[in-house]
Formats: sequence, structure tokens, C-alpha cells
Amino acid sequence: MGRRTRRWILAFLLAGLLPVPPARAETPAQFRAAVSQIVYADPGTGKSAPVLLLYPTRDAVQPLRRGPYHLNVAPEGWPALDSLPLVMMTQGPSRNGLAMVSIALFLARRGMMAALVTHPGGPEPGAKDASKTGTQPLWPELPLQLRAALDAVLDSSPMGFRVDRERIGVIGYAAGGHAALAAAGGVADPGRIPQLCATHPENRTLCPAGARTTAAAPPKRLEAATDPRIRSLLLMDPVGALFGDGGLSRITVPVRLYEAEKGDESGALQVARVRGLLPRPPEYDLVPGAGHYAFLTPVPASAAARFGAAVQDPPGFDRAAFHARLNDEILDYFRRTLDAAP
Repeated sequence: MGRRTRRWILAFLLAGLLPVPPARAETPAQFRAAVSQIVYADPGTGKSAPVLLLYPTRDAVQPLRRGPYHLNVAPEGWPALDSLPLVMMTQGPSRNGLAMVSIALFLARRGMMAALVTHPGGPEPGAKDASKTGTQPLWPELPLQLRAALDAVLDSSPMGFRVDRERIGVIGYAAGGHAALAAAGGVADPGRIPQLCATHPENRTLCPAGARTTAAAPPKRLEAATDPRIRSLLLMDPVGALFGDGGLSRITVPVRLYEAEKGDESGALQVARVRGLLPRPPEYDLVPGAGHYAFLTPVPASAAARFGAAVQDPPGFDRAAFHARLNDEILDYFRRTLDAAP
């Protein structure tokens, strides 16, 4: 495949991105952002799934118009650094696997590589086709997919050998937070699903069929194990409902936990459960007034109607202002826990 063809494919893939507002963070960018794509093989099906890499470059960027904004990136730009910390980013199965792209761009422009992982296995919450969301096969597969995606990043060329194996972290949002915890040593019990759905039938993340949801037997046994390459976790409204007592006792890496004040008002996701089960207290931030989707890329109010619930916030909550703080906090956290200052 020629370089021009690969650039065209990348431009096509980026066409579905949510509009990205200009950066408002205080930490100045040191680099431009480059983008490339690799794939990994889903351990459960063998099918290919994409991973989008964003990383620092000094190459010229191209403006890509997305709604009222331009996303400035260098397709397949040359890396600006020979050694890079890596932050894997997962939000679990979703129709829009790039909803955290603004965080990825922020990190890339400040000397880190970010890898946005696409998870096969189910749509985003609220979608009409909830084929596997809420069933047992989905949950054991998530950490295995995350680990396979990490393998693919490290084996990729020319980026893989530039990743410092001692400086790898994970950002996990919602079901992606479950994946991050399980990959880092958490032991989940999908058998908890029927009881949880009887109590919280309204939660479509866990219960696509409401109270009738059952934990189906997986097509084959898929077991997760602690991945020693993961050195740090940052979790945003993670799904903690499937971790029983002692389920997170093996996690020894640093953890920063964000909880949206209005993100789990019914208690179905059990975000607070994660905090209580971790063997060491995490860095913890309760975000006042925030809804569950507050951690995703902000868009202006004029465009919100086109993108549905994922871009809507409770009255009075300013997602763009929150992200200006969030991005800097994420950068600071990984620089501290991964010794990742450029």
C-alpha cells in the first residue's frame, strides 16, 4: 500500500470524529500531533479491529474540518522522539470509538503516544442493536482485546520500538474502565449480571433486555491475567458492578479514579465500588455536576443535537471548561506515575 493511499484511508477514518474544539489547557504544546492506524486480531473471533495512534511529530499538519472545527494532524508523520511513554485508551464497545480523541491529541502534543482501541462486541449504550452488551461473552473479552491491542502497538513499525516498555499506562472509561481493571489484575464475575439486572433493569450498559437479561455462556473459555506491562491506570466512571468482594485485590499499580457526580445516580454501574475494592486508596476526584458522558470530547451547544446523549450534559455543567482542567490533570498524572516528562 502506497503512502498516498494510506493517507487517504486515514482521512476517511477520521471523517467520523466528533467536532474537536480548540485546546484550552494551560500546559503549552511542545509538538504537533501525528496520526497512524494499525490493527489487532480480536482473540475471540480472529477478526481485525483498528487502533488509532496519535503521537508527537514536528511534521507539517493538515487541517481536517469536522463540524465547526478543524483537527490539525500529520497523517503518518515522523515521530519527534525516539522513546515514548504509551497511554492505551479504551471506552469499551462503541459506535464512536474516537470519542476521547481530544485527550489523545492533548497527550500527543506534549510528548506521549496515545492509542485509541476499538472493541468489537457491542454498540454504545442506548443503541437499538444491543447484541452482546450486557451478556457474559462481552466482559471477559474486553481485557483480552486490550492486551491484544497493546501487543499490536508494540509490534508495529515504525512506532513499536519507540515505546518505552517501562512507561505504559491505560485510560479506561465506562466499560473500558472494566477492561483496564481486569487487564491489570482484577477478577470479574459476569455471573453477577442477572441479579444486577433484576435490581437495575433500566441500565442498558449491563442489561440490554432489562430484567430479562441473563449471563449467556461464552463460546469458549476466555481468561484474563495480570498484564505486567501496565504500570498505571486512570479510570473515568468505570463499570465496577461485576467485581465481587476481593475482585480488585491483585491490583498493585497506581490508580486515579474520576467519578461523575450525576453519572451513576441509580447506582447501576457501581463506580464507587471500585474505590472501595482497590487495595490501596486511589487518587480520587468526584466531578461536581458532571454526567456520565462528561469525559468524552466536548462539542459546542449548536452541534449537540446532531450527536445525541453522548454530548449532552446536566444543566449548568461546562464540559469544555472541565476538559481544560481534565487534560492537564491526566498529563500530570502520567508524568508522575510513568516518569513521562519529555
